[in-house]
Amino acid sequence: MSDREPTSQPTPPSVAVASRLTWWKAALAALSGLLLYACFPPADLGSLVWVALVPLLLALTQVRPLGGVVLGLIAGFAFTGPYGSFMLIYGRFEWFATAGFQALFFGLFGLLAALCNRSPHPAVRVLSVAAAWTLTEMFRAGIGGLGFTLGDLGYTQYDQLPLLQAAAYVGHFGLGLFIAALNAALVQAVLSVAPGVWVRPAVDPRRFAQVAARTALSGYVFILLLYLWGALVVRQRSAERGVTIETAVVQAVMGESDRATPADAMHALDSYLSLSQPIPQSIDLIVWPEVAVPDFLNLSPASAARIGDLARRKSAWVLAGAREYSPDGRIFNSLYAFSPEGEQTEIYRKVILVPFGESVPMRERFPWLARFTLRSVDFSPGERHRLLHIGEYRAGPLICFEGLFPHAVRANALLGADLIVLATSDAWAGGTSEIAQHSATAPLRAVEARKWVVRAGTWGRSQIISPWGEVVADVPIAQPGVAWHEIEPRRGLSTYHRYGDAPVMVACAVMMFAGLMGLPRRRGSPGHTDEQPERTQTED
Repeated sequence: MSDREPTSQPTPPSVAVASRLTWWKAALAALSGLLLYACFPPADLGSLVWVALVPLLLALTQVRPLGGVVLGLIAGFAFTGPYGSFMLIYGRFEWFATAGFQALFFGLFGLLAALCNRSPHPAVRVLSVAAAWTLTEMFRAGIGGLGFTLGDLGYTQYDQLPLLQAAAYVGHFGLGLFIAALNAALVQAVLSVAPGVWVRPAVDPRRFAQVAARTALSGYVFILLLYLWGALVVRQRSAERGVTIETAVVQAVMGESDRATPADAMHALDSYLSLSQPIPQSIDLIVWPEVAVPDFLNLSPASAARIGDLARRKSAWVLAGAREYSPDGRIFNSLYAFSPEGEQTEIYRKVILVPFGESVPMRERFPWLARFTLRSVDFSPGERHRLLHIGEYRAGPLICFEGLFPHAVRANALLGADLIVLATSDAWAGGTSEIAQHSATAPLRAVEARKWVVRAGTWGRSQIISPWGEVVADVPIAQPGVAWHEIEPRRGLSTYHRYGDAPVMVACAVMMFAGLMGLPRRRGSPGHTDEQPERTQTED
């Protein structure tokens, strides 16, 4: 018998040690941020989004809540830094402040996701983590004057018509929920077979792997069925058309309007009038972009008369963006309507202003914030959303930034809009990817409303988009030109506009609550533990 004592196996590190932040977890978070950036223009690799979150979500299963915050911030800045690089136009501080503020929401998601991983059941983990992502997107969009939706997951699928059709029922937030859920399902499958020392639920590894595999398979089957259903909807869209109106968008590729001189305003007006001349007489509606005439049009009767003359000669309605100066000294970013008789009939005043770009949020309470304004012009918001009457039809007007918010389009639909008109000016961002990123949101608004969207941009991308998200006519970015197409005014509400975001929000709240509570706990369930700690590490 040997005098040697039996060699003991190395003791795996404790859960506390295994859950510490490490360089490879930070690297996974940063990788997710970069992959997510690649899903949007300029790379525009939208199909990559179905796996882009996997590295971050995998890392979040291996850390405690505070570590989740740190990983979320890393992923957030790795995404928002390059994604928001267009802010470098205003300076490095402005870029860093914007990217850093947006990254905070990723940090919040990291906290929630790490907490949701308390549940030992793979399916609950998947649904709760996806719900946390969606609720964070909703929160980011709904924080008053600082709300924002650019960079949301749903926008990556703007050119995938079959998948877009789900937005008519659950909006772009719901589409993002599906994307996040599939990423989370893949993470649980990877976690069940990953080699090395990992923090895993304290359940039988085989059962966890089986449930994780079934959850991931169910996710892929769901997305496949969703795609097939959407393709069928697009294929079977009604060929019967009611009364149509021919609509044109005009894009002149003009410079920034912020510091435009009277000579600049006259040059811009001449350019839009010149581009509008070849438009056929059959056109019923002509849409010019936001601040197409960088002047106070209500104080410039000569300019207004020239636009009215165009409307009269074309026998068409003309919607033109310009500034408005009110008797009490306020300045509005407005959209003016001119009738086929040449009369200026109605004005829409922009309601949702760009924070620090058109107004300074909370200026009255914190006057010092005014020093961070990005432009010299300080607009006042319009009182409410309202429609512009185009003969017997009603257009739901939106100006630039407002097109990022589904609730703004819904407000117009609830008022009875037959079509959506979006006038925008991204001249300040000329030469950057912001223009493509911004225009990619418009197809989602069309599908959510199940109405035609007419988008006129200063630099682009000017588009006419069908209720199914198909761009049927457009003017390429940075190219002056005109595009027109027949559209069909559509009355009634889509399912999404009838109920809004409430159903998705409630469902996400329930799913996240289940994850935060560590459900399920029943004996015999895949996640049941008797006297074991909630999570343990195992060694393969």
